[in-house]
Amino acid sequence: MSTTNNNFTVESLVAKYRNYVNENCSKEYFCDDYQDENGKWHTSEGYAPFSPDGDADEQLLVTLYKKVAGRNSDDNVLDALSKYADKFYSDALSDEELSFLCSNFEEAVAFSFSYLKERKGYLMYSIPFQMIDIIKQYATIEKGSSVFVADSRNGDIASLFTGCTIKGYTSHKELWYEDELWALVQIRLYAQGITSNILRSQEGCAEESYLKDVECAILGSSTISSYDDAEAIYKGLKPGALMIFFMDENDAAGIDNDTYSFRKLVAEDMSIKSIISYEYKDEWLSVVREKIVLLIEKTTHESVHVENGVTGESFDILSKTLDCEILWPSFYNTKCPESGVPLSSIVSFIDLKEREVIKNDGKWVLPEEIKHMPVAVPAKMAKVYKDANLLAQDLDLAGSPLFDDNWKFWIRSLKERCVLLYGNKEKTVVGYINNIPKTGIATLDSIVCLVPKDGLDVRYIAALLLTPEVKDQITSICQGAVNDHTFPLIINKVLVPNHSDKERLEFLSEANYEALESSQKELKKEHQNYTKAVRMRKHALTQSLSSIEVTFYALNEYRIRQNGCLKNTDVISRVQGTTVKDAFEFLSTEIKEMMPVLEHIADVEYSFAKPESIDPEEFMEDYIRKKEKSWLNFRPVVTWTVGDNKAKRDIKREENGPVVIAKGEPLNTIMFPKDALEKIFNNILSNAKAYAFTEDSRKDYQLRFSWYSDGVSLIIEIENNGTPIPEDRDTASLLEYGISTSLHQHGHNGIGCNEIVDIMSRYDGEVKIISSPKEKYTVKYVLTFNNSYTYIQN
Repeated sequence: MSTTNNNFTVESLVAKYRNYVNENCSKEYFCDDYQDENGKWHTSEGYAPFSPDGDADEQLLVTLYKKVAGRNSDDNVLDALSKYADKFYSDALSDEELSFLCSNFEEAVAFSFSYLKERKGYLMYSIPFQMIDIIKQYATIEKGSSVFVADSRNGDIASLFTGCTIKGYTSHKELWYEDELWALVQIRLYAQGITSNILRSQEGCAEESYLKDVECAILGSSTISSYDDAEAIYKGLKPGALMIFFMDENDAAGIDNDTYSFRKLVAEDMSIKSIISYEYKDEWLSVVREKIVLLIEKTTHESVHVENGVTGESFDILSKTLDCEILWPSFYNTKCPESGVPLSSIVSFIDLKEREVIKNDGKWVLPEEIKHMPVAVPAKMAKVYKDANLLAQDLDLAGSPLFDDNWKFWIRSLKERCVLLYGNKEKTVVGYINNIPKTGIATLDSIVCLVPKDGLDVRYIAALLLTPEVKDQITSICQGAVNDHTFPLIINKVLVPNHSDKERLEFLSEANYEALESSQKELKKEHQNYTKAVRMRKHALTQSLSSIEVTFYALNEYRIRQNGCLKNTDVISRVQGTTVKDAFEFLSTEIKEMMPVLEHIADVEYSFAKPESIDPEEFMEDYIRKKEKSWLNFRPVVTWTVGDNKAKRDIKREENGPVVIAKGEPLNTIMFPKDALEKIFNNILSNAKAYAFTEDSRKDYQLRFSWYSDGVSLIIEIENNGTPIPEDRDTASLLEYGISTSLHQHGHNGIGCNEIVDIMSRYDGEVKIISSPKEKYTVKYVLTFNNSYTYIQN
């Protein structure tokens, strides 16, 4: 509730000042704002809202601070913000209005900061709520204590400790804004009654004299790594002090990153009290990531409490069993064999990051030789060994339209025989290339590329990776996200059998025999399913034609009675009052609608258009617009804000590299035929209309659309709040072939939900139905698209 004196509110006065500045500030300015690679400064033209002339909130904050703090003002804060103080528009607010804001200083600062964080974007990036929740839960510090916050950022973390002294530093890669950000945070903390002793740089932050009274130190950030002085800060803390250390997943494993020596130090000191993981959504990229948190108490702990926030599992392990090379909770809950050798002893991980695109006439394109290479993608890889030979698959060429501008930046050429590995939460797939074709072969750089050591057969490695003993280890440790970002960190943690040369030969021979036997069984089953499909489709075709037959029969009978003469007004059914004109109009309309459907159900090998890159949000928004007028007794609901899936800025893989995703382009896409996806949606919609939205008296029916990415696959969910699926009906059975919920309605025609299964599986997708009769949304269709593209920043 806003503070008010019946005439003013904080929000209205701050808005009034902003409007005044926007209307009265100069509209253009010139400044030396950047240096080229030779160190020469360049003058550029800009607009006042992005200069001190137009930065209303900064002007107001420093002016209010000077008035409220008076003699207690920090000269360093005033110096850092002097250019804003000099531009303050004294005519914008009356003395009474300015006095009111001073009286409500804390609220005015909080209101302006919320606006600044939104306007400054990544310069004042807000801390994820999960991070805040963990700090609140574990940093139970008494008032009057000192708390160290590494990279105080915008003050979100420091603001949690009312009545405490905050130490730490402000450090930002955008050096031109560093001093200003530090000063603004000092004003924010002053308004909250928090004492600040935050340094303006990291220099001196790890000195013992600075840390001696610190009760809790918080390190790590959602946007930058503040790991450089972690060891020194830890050593400078007094005994019993708490340290909360946040790491990105990739920083919590491996030996080739900035955190390894620190992880090694605290593990050997046995000072780790808990290891916690949690997922959070990167708001910039709409990607789900994982964070690892170490709760470190500077004393000795015999055991470590481990909490896997992704799976909900928690357990204790002995501190002496900690492996400092990997501090993922998932690793400590993985069943590993009692004996074996590391996977890294028989294969090498090959980094495929080398850029293949070249610049041609100002555009980034693939070289001609790359364009003619077949590309191995997860959709062509296999869950079973018999299908893992990639050269036996129908691979698309890199120059194909399937690989649009977004995809081409991730295509990399392979140089040697190798095994490819990729996985998500639903499945892990493998593919092998025994001989590189003359044209060469390529793959996506997010796929794990493994080269056998000592001349081992790639087929042996592929078969080994697909055994439950090995595959389960990989998927458990990585929690499904098996890609080039995570796999190099765990390659020496996965144990495989220590086979002799003879045992490897026997193992591969047995795998090849089982593959042949399995293929023969599948061919037989495929033939049986084909025969069944033909029978079902014939039956559906017969049923679909029955209504036309009945109408023609009625017309023909009436024609005979009328000696061959029919008039539009003749009534052919006295019960229904149907006229000849009605009948012909019905036939004309129905035939037009039925022909495409009949063509579909009569053709077992019916094909859709070519897959293309689809923005899920854009597709669903277009689908709703096209269909909404016919949705008479329910309304569509979406869970996103328009534009959520669009890049907020140009994204580059490297600082001076090409733009891989331009501002406004989708961050997440799926490769799928649009007509096939619309067919799936129509089928789901028909089911909802026929069986969920059946009560005429209800006015609250909804069909809810949502989507998300788990970093590997893209998932679309379509839910309804209508009549639940009967409790005695197994939802899995609805997806079996031959089960139809609506034999003779458009979109079904005797094939039922299995048609969705068939279409999704063609394009490396999956579907499941979830019944939740006690929830608001009783039925949910979950569509998983494994052939999807999600931008993941390294």
